Amino acid sequence: MSPKQMLVLIAQNEIKDDIVDTLIELDFLSGFSLGTICGFSREHSHFNIKEQVEGYREFCKFEIMHPNEQQEALLAAITLVCKHNPCRYWIMPITHTGTLC
Repeated sequence: MSPKQMLVLIAQNEIKDDIVDTLIELDFLSGFSLGTICGFSREHSHFNIKEQVEGYREFCKFEIMHPNEQQEALLAAITLVCKHNPCRYWIMPITHTGTLC
């Protein structure tokens, strides 16, 4: 089994479905996780009025475990979707994985 790593991607909700469609098409992925998060920032000028009052903006967070050697292909595919809506990401090595029963 090849080494794996985790890509965490923070994206605007407006492009969530496009990212999902992109990830589903990648045959080297067995799946991914998606959730909603609250993003806090010192750059409130990018927030709309509702977000400024609440103090945060809602984003979607993807967690995508993938083979190390597929990193460039994964980033290239996601970059096409994020072209007009920049997404923040980071990649972490996975040291252990398994199923607990």
